[in-house]
Amino acid sequence: MNTPIPEKSAIQSLTLRSAAAIAIAAAADRVGVVLPEGAAQEVAGALIDLIVTLGLIGVAIGRTRARAPLA
Repeated sequence: MNTPIPEKSAIQSLTLRSAAAIAIAAAADRVGVVLPEGAAQEVAGALIDLIVTLGLIGVAIGRTRARAPLA
């Protein structure tokens, strides 16, 4: 029996979050900061959420400006 694999968005992708966590851990190591266990994953998740939120805000501003009368 074939069960369909649910599709995930890029934001929910573990690969994207893992890549961000690895980049954060590598940057912290290069600077000489020792991160507690799991801190890189938490920071990566927060960073991705921040980027998505700022993107949505940008879209909302763009849509509002597009609907406003030209000055």
